[in-house]
Amino acid sequence: MNILIIPAFFQTKARPTTGSFFMDQARALYEAGHQVTILYCDSYSVKCAGEWLRYTEERVQVSAGITIYREKVFCPLKHGMEGHREAFAQTILRLYEKYVEKQQKTDIIHAHCCVWAGYAAMRLSAEKKIPYVITEHATMFQLRRDKISDKNNQYITEAFQKANRVICVSNAFRRLLSEYRPESGIDVIGNVVDCSRFRPTANRGRSAGQFLSICHMETEAQLYKKGMDTLLKAWKQLAQRYPQARLLIGGGGRAQRKVLEWVKEYGIQQSVTLLGSLDRDAVVEQMRRCDCFVLPSRYETFGVVYIEAMACGKPVIATANGGADDFVTALNGLLIAPEDAGALADAMENMLQNQQQYDPSGIRTFVEERFGAPAIARKLEEVYEDVLRS
Repeated sequence: MNILIIPAFFQTKARPTTGSFFMDQARALYEAGHQVTILYCDSYSVKCAGEWLRYTEERVQVSAGITIYREKVFCPLKHGMEGHREAFAQTILRLYEKYVEKQQKTDIIHAHCCVWAGYAAMRLSAEKKIPYVITEHATMFQLRRDKISDKNNQYITEAFQKANRVICVSNAFRRLLSEYRPESGIDVIGNVVDCSRFRPTANRGRSAGQFLSICHMETEAQLYKKGMDTLLKAWKQLAQRYPQARLLIGGGGRAQRKVLEWVKEYGIQQSVTLLGSLDRDAVVEQMRRCDCFVLPSRYETFGVVYIEAMACGKPVIATANGGADDFVTALNGLLIAPEDAGALADAMENMLQNQQQYDPSGIRTFVEERFGAPAIARKLEEVYEDVLRS
């Protein structure tokens, strides 16, 4: 079938890993034999005028068999993620009419995130009489629900309720979205993981204890969401017990200076290394080198980075944050309460003492069977086929 994907955010040359799981899902569908097209609107406000002027993204791009059409739009009145609803929807419609409509028949539209890809899909669906589904990922429904204006909430509700199907990425998230649509009308399908890229290394011996964490550090809000403050407080405790252990943190951004402040404040400069921005190949390499992946997020709708580490055969330490609860088990890692630095330090010590109990092959198999490209493609095909039959 011909599948049109509309992501709410997407990779750029400056941020090549942004929305990578959207592209991974598109590839999974393409590899399953479908034709996949992506439409995306890059929007910029006044405060991002510099990025607007430096914009060098190609309008038409073919990547791994998937055609991507995109256009930049300047929105001087844009306010946060909610302020460019109409510009986003109009741009998607324009791209569809310019590039897609005359070339092929679209069977189904798949939007990722209701704000505002879901709204754009609703508008395109009404105009062109094509069914649409929404997969919701956004933590705004966990963190900022009280900040969504009544007007915007009306548009969000309409897009969810008119969708032929709604998908979310975890059971906890499904309960959260039941405000917009009954739980019985929401499917749970996790994000796909590129197991051809994220895979174990051969014959790697155990080290003295190398932990890896990954966090985008553009804003201090991102540090808070990912629990970087909790991680470094816990690491201070662990480093006192195990001075040979090492923590590597990947991810660049302006807020990295705050992480450096914490590292100096806690006196852990000798055991903590900031890796800066990493492309996907570098992320894979670091995951293959580490002994354990740790990320004490306060909130996650899914947490694809945990699954990527597990695809590399690594055990993980995660928090019961709404996403990881669905897939972290005794087989593949440890699950603790958010914001508990003492429990996190104990979990990392447990990992150091008992890492031999984790079977890299078993962890990898768990991921392939639940989140590998063929498995997720099959689940999506079932949804699409059901929509097209109804």
